[in-house]
Amino acid sequence: MLRYLARSAVCRFDAVFLLAFIFAAVLATQATAGGPFVFREERDYITLFEGDTPVFRYVRGEILPNGAPEDRRRSTYVHPLYSLDGRQLSEDGPRDHWHHRGMSWMWPKVTFDGITKDLWTLKGIRQHYEKHESQVYADRAVLTVANYWEEDSTKRRILDETVTFIAYKADTAGRIIDFELRLSAKDVPVALGTSARGYGGLQIRFGPREDTIITTSKGKIDKDTDRLRLTWADLSARFNGSSEFDGVAIFDNKQNLHFPSGWTLRPYGVLNPAFTSTSTDYTIEPEKPLTLRYRIYIHRGKADAERLNRMFDCYYRRG
Repeated sequence: MLRYLARSAVCRFDAVFLLAFIFAAVLATQATAGGPFVFREERDYITLFEGDTPVFRYVRGEILPNGAPEDRRRSTYVHPLYSLDGRQLSEDGPRDHWHHRGMSWMWPKVTFDGITKDLWTLKGIRQHYEKHESQVYADRAVLTVANYWEEDSTKRRILDETVTFIAYKADTAGRIIDFELRLSAKDVPVALGTSARGYGGLQIRFGPREDTIITTSKGKIDKDTDRLRLTWADLSARFNGSSEFDGVAIFDNKQNLHFPSGWTLRPYGVLNPAFTSTSTDYTIEPEKPLTLRYRIYIHRGKADAERLNRMFDCYYRRG
């Protein structure tokens, strides 16, 4: 840990939060209502605030975006994902891709018992909310949600899903959100696969913006890109008419299968690390769950590739 503190300001930032996380866990001291974080619950949503500023909204209801066909009703994803100043960064149900849903985790090929369904475009299988737990501390907030995947025609429960978000207190430059997805097959093996172009898994679909810049661990990208193996990628832009730039980076975790993942990147507004895009479909066996982890970094200003490389290096060393 002391080596991290000596390396750079970014590594110091990462190490301080790690120490704070451990210290708070040992003391088990939960923040009071006067602390910086609070969860506000509605029938269809769970929204996290830091002070008066929203951080993200988790969609637990069965939502149909305005104008979307009924068969695009969906649940269990994040939208909006907000900037440090409360600007909406994500988009749900854009008319060019009704099925895109903010920050979501979905695969176009879900195969069990010899049949294949499409969670990506909501054909034959959907995710449903079951329950959640939330905790707030002085330096972070934690949301854990239990969901399940259900075949539309039979109402059969195929997979259990647990997602965990750890949102850390923002500094002047940005905020870290650690994300974990755990998938457990119920009674038969379930195979996950990408599309022919390679997309599938965690995706952020970005909202209206100008001057989009995609920066990656291998440089800038200005065209549609598939199956490009990267350790991180960032999309920065001026969102919703703002004169200021905001951005979101996703860091792949070294413990994820087939690290580094092949990525799908779209200048129209998509970041998607797809762990099976450079391999065969992955089969989840009963009692052998799949766990995937990512770090989300929401920042002010354009992407600073050198800083993001240092942040990824710290994340990689931590494991």
